[in-house]
Formats: sequence, C-alpha cells, structure tokens
Amino acid sequence: MLIRRLADCPEVPWRNGAGTTRELYLADALRITVASERSEAQFSDFSGWSRTIVPLGDGLSLLLGERREVKIPALSAFAFSGSERVRARLAAGPIDAFNIMTRDGTLSHRAISLPFAAPHAEQASAIALFLLRGTLSLAGEALAAGSFAFAEGRGECAKLARITLPPEASALAFFIERKHD
Repeated sequence: MLIRRLADCPEVPWRNGAGTTRELYLADALRITVASERSEAQFSDFSGWSRTIVPLGDGLSLLLGERREVKIPALSAFAFSGSERVRARLAAGPIDAFNIMTRDGTLSHRAISLPFAAPHAEQASAIALFLLRGTLSLAGEALAAGSFAFAEGRGECAKLARITLPPEASALAFFIERKHD
C-alpha cells in the first residue's frame, strides 16, 4: 500500500500556469492531486479525462462553459468532463481542492463511504483515501490529517475498503475501476 503525506509532495505549476498542485499519485490513466486555488482561474484542459473536485475549504463555484454556474460546498464531490471549459470562483478566499482524474475508456472513479460494503469491492482496481481530520492506523503506520493511502490489488483494496474511521476522523475515499470493453 502506498502512503504519502501531502506536506512531502512538492508544489508544481498547473498545465496552464494559473495555479499550483501537489501530486499525490500519477499514472498513465489516473491523476490524484491537491490543487491550491488562490484566485479565480481557468482550469487546465484535460480532454479525454473524467474529473472530480472536492473543495477542502469554504467551497467554491465553477463556471462551466459560458453560462452554467455550480456552487460546490466544502467537502462535496463534483464530477465533470476534463474537456469542459471551467473557471473557478472562490466562495471566501483561497482554498485547497482535492482532485481525482481518470482517463476515459480506461478507468472510472466514484466517491465512496468507508467502510465500503458493496458486494463488488474486491473488483476495484484501486481505492484511494485522503485523511482530512484525525488520525488512523493503516499498514503499520499512524496517519495524520493530510495523509494519502492508495491500495491496489484484491487484498490491499479489501483491507482499505473495510476501514472504519475513528469518530474524530474524516476522510475522502474513491473506488477506482478498470473499464472493460
């Protein structure tokens, strides 16, 4: 199981240069990052990808295309196409935002609650967890807020899917599945 701490991930510029992000996990068909949203900015083009954003601060609004605005409260997941023209509007100043992106036709992702008792949990290609608050013991390590865990394979995914968070902890979790032709 891969364990990373957000504080150990260097900031890198966005593709369009309008902001920065910390890369928690990167692969050919999967990107998991935490972006620093410091001002209203156009999102980078990720045509061919499906995206989900989760504001970690006071929330934000996304202007999709030229006319549709969607308000996203803090810690709420919002999915959209990476090819969509998107501009962020911050609700109350700078925030961080958790992002997960999967390449269309290869992988898909969806937010889940833990423990994840769906009958097909063992069919996950991966499960990603980002600890927002509190502590958690996982894979022999004590994780604190800002820690990221990534499980691949049947055994690791089953273990992470069964995690019960302590009452003082909260986390984001995503089920990642390989698309079949």
